[in-house]
Amino acid sequence: MPAWPFPPIPRNVIATVRAELPKLVRHVVEAVERESPAYRSVLSGPEGVGIRIGIEGAISAFLDGAEAGVHPSADAGELWQRLGESEFQAGRELEGLRAAFRTGSRALWREAAGVLAAAGMATELILAVAEGIFLYTDELAADVVEGYLRARSDEAGELERRRRRVIALLTDPGGVDLDALARAAALARWPVPRSIAALVPAAGSAGAVSRRIGADTLVGADGDGVFLLVPDPDGPGRRALLARALAGELGALGPTVETLAALRSLCWSRRLLDLIASGRVRGPWGYGPGADGLGPDPGAGRAPAGGLIAVEDHLGDLIVLGDADLADALVQRRLGPLAGLPAAERERLEETLAAWLAHQRHTPSVAAALHVHPQTVRYRIAKLRGLLGGALDDPGARLELEMALRARAGGPGA
Repeated sequence: MPAWPFPPIPRNVIATVRAELPKLVRHVVEAVERESPAYRSVLSGPEGVGIRIGIEGAISAFLDGAEAGVHPSADAGELWQRLGESEFQAGRELEGLRAAFRTGSRALWREAAGVLAAAGMATELILAVAEGIFLYTDELAADVVEGYLRARSDEAGELERRRRRVIALLTDPGGVDLDALARAAALARWPVPRSIAALVPAAGSAGAVSRRIGADTLVGADGDGVFLLVPDPDGPGRRALLARALAGELGALGPTVETLAALRSLCWSRRLLDLIASGRVRGPWGYGPGADGLGPDPGAGRAPAGGLIAVEDHLGDLIVLGDADLADALVQRRLGPLAGLPAAERERLEETLAAWLAHQRHTPSVAAALHVHPQTVRYRIAKLRGLLGGALDDPGARLELEMALRARAGGPGA
């Protein structure tokens, strides 16, 4: 046992203080009740018994160590660690606990100093005991805080485990077990929302993003990476909050779905990220459509806040590009007749076709958009008619032409 850094206190003085032990404990308790309102009902109720025992044990351990000239026993410290755990489990705040401990330490010293002075102890030794008391109570304070934080950490870990169970149920490919979800959500303290959306950060920083969004956001991970399940994604200011939470990083927000369909939102958000990564869909910092809706315009398409990109804004892309083989087949079917042309001519004709479809076949508008003469537009459309046959006059074929042009624009060679 380590040496106590003060001279031993004479046995007769220790005996005098021990005789006043109930009085010391009472004064400490009264001071805490007086100065810490949160503990008034606690100390007078059943919970107060353990705290009083802890105070008495700590004073006794201090007196034993002071008498023998050794450091007080560690048993009291272990008791105060358990008391710290109990305080967390009782739901009381750590700062209130620290304040109560400081109040108790001061009360103990004031009362002990009076007892020692009345017993005739020299001032020098009284001051040394005072230093010892404050050193010891600082150690006990560290013990009680350690116990409190340990309990909080344990609970946080258990809560995280329970929330992982909720995530597993929500993203089960076999379907969601409603009863199991209700039980798991209750244990995880997660109120089941009416709607949810998956947010997938491209950089994989889900934990940091979750902390910026709020406590009800679930953070999950599987073989395809990390993701977040965001309750009530369409609430007021929610979209802006999600964008800020990404802190400028790219992230795909799946469509808002019923909570039981969370897996569907997750799959769509991941699919959108895949299309962005492959270059088939422009990301939030890429070139977007120009003012005329046709050619690329540097700076357009930039997301208004951070790198959030929503599936609902790219449903057409997902439909057209969702199956690469089908998209290629559509391009071949509708734009195949242009494949044999020189590259520059093919690009001019496809650009003209896109403008013609976008402007509802109104030649002057197409010419203005392309900055060419209307006669040039008529010439190009005539050539397209020769190559594409009756497709330009069939509504269904025109729709497929638009889809083919979009697929071509998103393809690897775009």
